[in-house]
Amino acid sequence: MPGKARFLIVDDEQEVCNFFSYLLKKKDYIVDTANSGAEASVRINENIYNTALVDLKLPDANGLEILKEIKKAQPDCQVIIITGYSTVKSAVEAIQLGAFDYVEKPFVDINDMEKLLERSLNALAETEILSAAQQELGFVVGRNQKMISLVSAAKKIAKKNITVLIQGETGTGKEVLARYIHSVSHRSKQPFLAFNCGAFTETLLESELFGHEKGSFTGATHKKKGIFEQANKATLFLDEIDSASPAIQIKLLRILETGEYFRVGGEEMCKVDVRIIAATNADLAQKVVENKFREDLFYRLDVASLHIPPLRERPGDLDQFITFFLQKESSAKQIPIKKYSQDAMELLQKHDWPGNIRELANTVAQSLLLSKGPQIELEDLPDRIIKGIAKKIPLVDGGKEAAPADKMLSSDSTAPYPRHGEILKQYEDALIETINFRQGFDFEQFNEEISTWRDHLLSLIIENALNDTYGNQVKAANLLGITPRALRYHLHKGEHKNNSG
Repeated sequence: MPGKARFLIVDDEQEVCNFFSYLLKKKDYIVDTANSGAEASVRINENIYNTALVDLKLPDANGLEILKEIKKAQPDCQVIIITGYSTVKSAVEAIQLGAFDYVEKPFVDINDMEKLLERSLNALAETEILSAAQQELGFVVGRNQKMISLVSAAKKIAKKNITVLIQGETGTGKEVLARYIHSVSHRSKQPFLAFNCGAFTETLLESELFGHEKGSFTGATHKKKGIFEQANKATLFLDEIDSASPAIQIKLLRILETGEYFRVGGEEMCKVDVRIIAATNADLAQKVVENKFREDLFYRLDVASLHIPPLRERPGDLDQFITFFLQKESSAKQIPIKKYSQDAMELLQKHDWPGNIRELANTVAQSLLLSKGPQIELEDLPDRIIKGIAKKIPLVDGGKEAAPADKMLSSDSTAPYPRHGEILKQYEDALIETINFRQGFDFEQFNEEISTWRDHLLSLIIENALNDTYGNQVKAANLLGITPRALRYHLHKGEHKNNSG
């Protein structure tokens, strides 16, 4: 914008308007003020602004509505929200709606304020710095505006010493976002500790979180530090916070309020300084309504709330994520980078991705492993992707519609195992190719080995499901489509074979 930079100050307190007017005019900037939403609307229609500072609470308007009005009329105008600590949640919402940043009353550090105002005049450079930092951390954001605004809000609140609640479906990357917040916070040089509250029973969870004294319960042969004690001065990520029992929730509330707690069986008060980032794939507000989660704890956690959109709402980001995971997997396996064929890519674009980013990462790794040619073909995709697509892919030849994706592969080749035919057929072909019958083949010995291999493979599948659910057998069983009892049977069977072997 040619000429001097122009600022708009919108606040019903004239002292605030005077403060910013003095601060900016001494830098030779043009400053206009408004004491109400109505006055602000008039100013917005009269002049073009570089930056607007808008109070969140006005007598006749909501600051968020003024933010939307400014962004609609003047998209390049950077908006800084003026708020108090009690309304930080709304300030975070404002950033996700396009605000550049927010400042809290009272304004303590004038130097920081001046730096913020100068940065608002160089918003493009600020965006480039943010992008460079994300690339350095291997954090892919994508092009989706909601996600860009979300990460921008995450970066702003990272510098504040406040609790953060991250909500989103399974696999959306809640822990990745939490690690990003830690990496750009003042605690970045301290450890980041991740802990899953859903992976333990209530008794074990209490001991893991708060530690215990020697002799406090059967098996407590020594004093143990809890995760909170280990996370002192650092950042603690509590995943599946909704899994905590009412008794644990009370202790968590006390820590958030005072930083104090007792070890299990202990009488000495412990005090810690921990930055907590909590996460859940549940609707905590609804759980409060259902009396399944403490309301006071919810409000303590919900100071700054970030909601990660599912991958199905970000279809434009899919190709960028696929490229990222292909490069990552190829580098890890030290193989040439491949691309997906057009048919395979179309199928990936049509998939709903219920497992979100985690499912996509696993799909790329699996299809890359199964592919043999220079590119990843349709038949290299996991069975769940192929079978799950009801739509048809247009054929290039004659413009006719092809058969459904799951019919593109020979039905005869996968008939013995309809659910996972593509994967098993490739194992089958590879095995048959290695057998030289003329040199002799011990069929009975192979029959015994294949039985042992089958049990071993099932154990590996269960082990990976347990890893994905942080050891939670009930959730692992749900992922595998079996009962917890059946899962325990397979685990016991595997342990028995290992011991007898």
